[in-house]
Amino acid sequence: MDNQKPQQGNGSNVGNDGSGSSMGKDINKDIGSSDHVSSKTVGFGNLDHGIDKSQSLEKSQSLDKSLDAKLDKSATEMHKTIDKAAEAAKPMGDRLVSTAHTGVDKMSSVLTDASARLDEKSKQLQDAYGRFADTGRDYVRTSPATSVLIALAAGYTLSKIFGRRN
Repeated sequence: MDNQKPQQGNGSNVGNDGSGSSMGKDINKDIGSSDHVSSKTVGFGNLDHGIDKSQSLEKSQSLDKSLDAKLDKSATEMHKTIDKAAEAAKPMGDRLVSTAHTGVDKMSSVLTDASARLDEKSKQLQDAYGRFADTGRDYVRTSPATSVLIALAAGYTLSKIFGRRN
């Protein structure tokens, strides 16, 4: 281990042109002093492509304008699509509301008819009960002995059917 030399690496060449990493070196050196982007070493090599700053600015502004125009066109198309969808949804909503109202009206008429029929049947049952009661009273008045014997037979039969057996 004593025979090893310390490794100096790129650290010994710091500050020398063309050696080591020059990230950030010379970046701000010539900006603003000429209309042409200067040659710089930024870790990846030479960036000089001969692009004029004014041309670059014009291209950037042109791209911004075309991008804005495309965005405006896209937004306008989206608004139109939303409006079309809303217009298409309105008739469907109207049909749904109309169908719901029709269903409620039909159900109401069915319930009203059923209620009227129940009232009619109830009146018919009351009339039948009244006639049966009147007929029974008349029978008991005209033949009381037979009525008593029929009542005793019915009572005896029912007591045998429903009576307890011990």
